Amino acid sequence: MSKSLIIAEQSEIIRKGLVYIAEAIGIFRSVREVACSSALMDHIERYQPDVLIINPGMVSIENLENLKEQNKGDLKIAAVVYALFDDDLLNAFDDVIMVGDTRQKIQRKIHALLDKTPPRKASRPENTLSARELDVLKLLVKGLSNKEISDKLFISTHTVISHRKNITHKLNIKSVAGLTVYAILNEIISMEEVQ
Repeated sequence: MSKSLIIAEQSEIIRKGLVYIAEAIGIFRSVREVACSSALMDHIERYQPDVLIINPGMVSIENLENLKEQNKGDLKIAAVVYALFDDDLLNAFDDVIMVGDTRQKIQRKIHALLDKTPPRKASRPENTLSARELDVLKLLVKGLSNKEISDKLFISTHTVISHRKNITHKLNIKSVAGLTVYAILNEIISMEEVQ
């Protein structure tokens, strides 16, 4: 397979990390980088990539729709997300790569973008976390302590701590702030529910 990829991201550390992961897959003949939105369209026209991984802050919904129309569905576009973005914008992408995704998960998402099946939406947290872990996550990001969570769910504090470790391991997100962003982006909770 001889495919090409453009990674459009202002943060050098995130961009270089994605380049490293993409090159490790071994299916791209070229992986190019764009650090500013002003050079993005020129790179897309010049190199005609099969996949574009882009920070959603570098493109509007209108520009995204225009890109898809111009490329007749041949260009697969994924958002790389580490901040809050409007759901309408994120839903316009073929997939969403979370900054907390593991290397294997990012590689699976890139493979899925190149698959000939219709584009799928970003994987839902329900596929990653158990029902009880989702319950713990919801209460955790609402600001409840381990003891308060255990009382509310009728489980021991030790079980809450165990669920928290599993959530951290599965999502590769270590801070409550990061878990809060993840929960909001994946519609586990709404902004209004966070204290």
